[in-house]
Amino acid sequence: MEPPTIKRRYLRKDVVTPVAYTYNSETRTCLTTTLGEGGLYAQTLLPPPLGAQVILEFELPDGHKIKVTGEVRHSLENTYGSLPAGFGAQFLDLSEADRERIVSVVDTEEG
Repeated sequence: MEPPTIKRRYLRKDVVTPVAYTYNSETRTCLTTTLGEGGLYAQTLLPPPLGAQVILEFELPDGHKIKVTGEVRHSLENTYGSLPAGFGAQFLDLSEADRERIVSVVDTEEG
């Protein structure tokens, strides 16, 4: 029997950058581990719960700042397998210009 596969809608890339997330009027900072045009995964020991809406603020490697609302699609309080504790958030209101900037980061061969 073959292991299950995860089908992704968008290409992702390992990108480590600080991200601030606001949930329930409290802002925390952590680091992203992956980034794609559809969302990001942030490593934190105190992830918001599944389904929560969060405000995400982060900077791309080119210095462009992005602020977007996200919905928590994965929330892991402990380390399971290869994923560190943290949360995966799907972008809900990403502008087209910001989406294009993220795509250009994800499509690069460097870093």
